[in-house]
Amino acid sequence: MKSRSISYILRRLILVISVAIFFGLMFIIFMSEYHQYQKDFQYEKKLIEDEKKIFLKTAVKNVISYVEYAHITSEKKMKLKLKTAVNNAINQAQNIYNLSNSDRSESEIKELVKSTLRELRYFNDRGYIYIIDQTGKLQMYPFQSNLEGTKSLGMPEIDGRKIINEQLNIIQNKNEAFYTYKWTKPWTSDSTVFLKTSYIKRFEPFNWIIGCGEYYDEHQTEIREEVINYLKNSYSKKDWNLFINHYDGTSIIINSNKYKAGVNIRDISDDNGLKIFEEELMIAQSDSSGFLHYNWPVEENKYVPKMAFVSGFNQWQWMIGASSSLQSLDHLELQKTKSFYRFSWLRILLILLIAGPFVMIILNQLQKTGIHIKEEMNLFFKQIEAAVKGNETKSSPQFKIDEFTHLSNKVDQLLSNHLTNVNALKESEEKFRILVEHAPLAIIGLDNKGLVKIWNKQSEAFYNLKKDKVLDKLAPLDVLFDNEMREDAKERMFDDNPEFKLIPIKLKNGKSAFQYWATFRVSDNLLIWVGNDITDLKETENKLLESRNFLDTILESIPSPIFYKDIKGIYIGGNSAFFKLINKKPEEIIGKGVYDLYPKDLADVYHQKDIEVFDGNNQQYDFIFRKEDNTIRNYTYYKAPFKNTNGRIDGLIGVMLDITERIQIEKELTDNQQELKELNATKDKFFSIIAHDLLNPFNVMINSGEMLAESVNDKDFEGANEMIELLNPAIKNAYTLLLNLLEWSRSQSGAIKFSPRKIAILTEIQTSLDLIAGMAKSKDIELVKNISFNPEISIDKNMFKTIMRNLLSNAIKFTPLGGKVIVETQNIYDFLMINITDTGIGMDKKSMENLFKLDKTKTRKGTNEEPGTGLGLVLVDDFIKRHKGKISVKSEINKGTTISIWLPLT
Repeated sequence: MKSRSISYILRRLILVISVAIFFGLMFIIFMSEYHQYQKDFQYEKKLIEDEKKIFLKTAVKNVISYVEYAHITSEKKMKLKLKTAVNNAINQAQNIYNLSNSDRSESEIKELVKSTLRELRYFNDRGYIYIIDQTGKLQMYPFQSNLEGTKSLGMPEIDGRKIINEQLNIIQNKNEAFYTYKWTKPWTSDSTVFLKTSYIKRFEPFNWIIGCGEYYDEHQTEIREEVINYLKNSYSKKDWNLFINHYDGTSIIINSNKYKAGVNIRDISDDNGLKIFEEELMIAQSDSSGFLHYNWPVEENKYVPKMAFVSGFNQWQWMIGASSSLQSLDHLELQKTKSFYRFSWLRILLILLIAGPFVMIILNQLQKTGIHIKEEMNLFFKQIEAAVKGNETKSSPQFKIDEFTHLSNKVDQLLSNHLTNVNALKESEEKFRILVEHAPLAIIGLDNKGLVKIWNKQSEAFYNLKKDKVLDKLAPLDVLFDNEMREDAKERMFDDNPEFKLIPIKLKNGKSAFQYWATFRVSDNLLIWVGNDITDLKETENKLLESRNFLDTILESIPSPIFYKDIKGIYIGGNSAFFKLINKKPEEIIGKGVYDLYPKDLADVYHQKDIEVFDGNNQQYDFIFRKEDNTIRNYTYYKAPFKNTNGRIDGLIGVMLDITERIQIEKELTDNQQELKELNATKDKFFSIIAHDLLNPFNVMINSGEMLAESVNDKDFEGANEMIELLNPAIKNAYTLLLNLLEWSRSQSGAIKFSPRKIAILTEIQTSLDLIAGMAKSKDIELVKNISFNPEISIDKNMFKTIMRNLLSNAIKFTPLGGKVIVETQNIYDFLMINITDTGIGMDKKSMENLFKLDKTKTRKGTNEEPGTGLGLVLVDDFIKRHKGKISVKSEINKGTTISIWLPLT
């Protein structure tokens, strides 16, 4: 490669830099102006777009306002047209009546009126006049004349309303009214009904109702068509376009040579793949309106950029929008860009013409500067050469260029620092030698041949070899180690591994130790071995391990869960009972805290309790633990801090004692005591009621018996008959009471066996009615049987008799003379329901709630003072439950009671 002088290189370098700076400045100026041009154009473009946006938004809002007005006033217009049509018909009918009243009969006038009104049509022939008289007859119905003269009161609408009947009722209160209903379209064969509004008015001379109606959907369609026709002709298509599309994609108003109204444009996309209709629909169906930019297809593979404002009119499912072409903005941008580039090239040429002479002047100055620099460099190199040969700093010669003077001073300073560093290195090496010699670690240095170069005092002490015996000699492996250890040492001798590894050492003289060794290569020919003796530490560790194993054995022998944490609340261990309880492996728990294992709210509670223990407080509290199988156990928690040899708290120990069985036993004892108290209270009340109710019939029997004996002795047979009449009901009441008591007692002791079998229910009900007939006859009570369902069901015959006997006797007991007791059956789903209804005195809500509770039952006499304990209904409730049935009561004071029982059919 051809050598170059410094002056030549500098000239070339400065020339390149100058050219680079020149073109760099040109580029910066160009980019700055281009950025300003873009900024100005975007601002101008934004002003034009904003103006278009305001115009488009205003246009759409005006259209929406017009459509809303048309929609809101559509019903009002329809009603006005209906009212005008009916009033016109009324006026024509009135004129005919007034002109013909004097010389025609009523029937002739009616026919004349009907023939005149029959041909009247409104709403594009959909609206017609119909006439109804006050009896509901159709006097005129143009589309179905076969119905004229018939009663039409029964003609229902689809939802069940009586249309004609409702119109008659309205006219009875006022002479005219609007009426909305659903009706078929008579000019079609379809039976579909549509919402319709009619205006009806009374025609006084014949007391007729004259009406005319319009269908809501037809009227709305006409209104929409009026709106569309108006909007099509209400704007100029030169600067903007109005479009209306249905939400289903059908175009209603569209200004396009490619697409026409009625075409579905849902799938139209622009050249970027944008689904134009779907984007507009999304805006229209949102709560607010919005703008959309897209490219509209005008021809095959030709698109025009557009901006549209879109809004929705949900009542008609219309998407209403206004769009404007942005093509003019693209033309404007192209013209301005061409103008900018033309101006920029002219400016660059002008700058080049001006800069030429200046470049020549700069090159001349560069040549002179290069000669001076060459002279100064020669002088500078001579100074460095003299300083290096003499190994000392020299005074700086006089340079003409300040930079060379400064550089010469720096070279002197560097040489001075170098000499200082050399002396410091020698001093550092001496300190290192002393440090290695007296370090508490064994340090051995070997060269690449295995010769010992370093052997400090710690090595002398452990291996019992003086430094002068080993320095500059091969490592004494044969002297120190037996065969196995020697071979291992030879393999490791030249390993370069700075990681300390534990090596068990065994010397030939029987001495053994545990030492950590690592090697460090400090130069290409020196490997340092560093060893640390941890024999005493290892012995202490073994003793601690033995102690830990002993502690773990004790903890494992304890059946209660035990764990321990450090002062940070981290689990550091536990027995197998603890890990079994929480169903976790030790490695899943140890090393973690409560915030790693529980939700934050629960972890906050546990953490706060741990802090209390770390403050030196013992803890004991009960808690409920839900295991993973959702079983719940009760535990008592004992926690206490443990301390180190300095008396400082290092953590805590927790013990969990399972108290589930104890709590269960205590609860069962408490429940049994409460149940015994309730049973004793119930028993005492029950026997009190029984004793009271038995006392009355027995008193009657005793007194009547004595009086009967006296009457017989006195041969007073009439008195004897009276006593017998008194004895008879008393004996029956006592018998019934004792029979219920016996059955209840057997039921409670389990002596009554439940023996169901298939039985025809009607037979059993009739048997029960026959048994109770005498009791009913004595009170002149009518027994009514209404059996609509007579299945064979599986029941215990004796229990069913007891149920019917008690329910029927109770019904008769609380029904006054001349009353009625009704028995009926029904099929309710999978149950047979038997209702026993009386016309008796009834009962209040509180009595109904306590009706089947023995401890809440109160003695209540019948309408003829018949006694009772309420035990019979308790028996009924018990026997029905054995049949897996149910019983309910409905009652009203002084109106009667209905008791319903449900018995399963299967």
